Amino acid sequence: MILIDTDMLSAMAKIGQIQLLFALLQTSQLHITPGVFGELAHSFNLERQYAVDVFALIAAGQLQMVYLTQEEATFRDTLPVTLGAGERESIAIARARGGIVLSNESRVAHHCRTHGVPCVRLPDILRALWVEGIVSQQEVQVIIHDLQVKDRMQFTPSTLHAIFAA
Repeated sequence: MILIDTDMLSAMAKIGQIQLLFALLQTSQLHITPGVFGELAHSFNLERQYAVDVFALIAAGQLQMVYLTQEEATFRDTLPVTLGAGERESIAIARARGGIVLSNESRVAHHCRTHGVPCVRLPDILRALWVEGIVSQQEVQVIIHDLQVKDRMQFTPSTLHAIFAA
């Protein structure tokens, strides 16, 4: 099970590249939690186009809602409230069910490591896209530019070096 948080999902939707995640991960479905759904619903209600695009993926069955068990909810409640609801839920479900979390938040990655949950961050995804031949390095450069412009994302020189290192 691959769970994606709001930050990663919205960033890829803003640049129109969500389908690259499905191609790279060789899956037809990604999973979201009720917390992620709620965060997206807020943006949908504000008529933000990326949220409309994400809801189309939900309607098409490519994004599946996954609900917490009581045990998962109990564990979620032990995680810091400084994490978003969707982030805490994703970590709890992935921990219990042997899943993977896709997030670009360093604090999410930290809590995933602490609890033995695999977490894949955006730089890893961008690197894998060209290493695996899904897109070229030049296309990854365009994706990075689009993320900088449309999602105001910043990449340090060391992060860019890690993405493009031979």
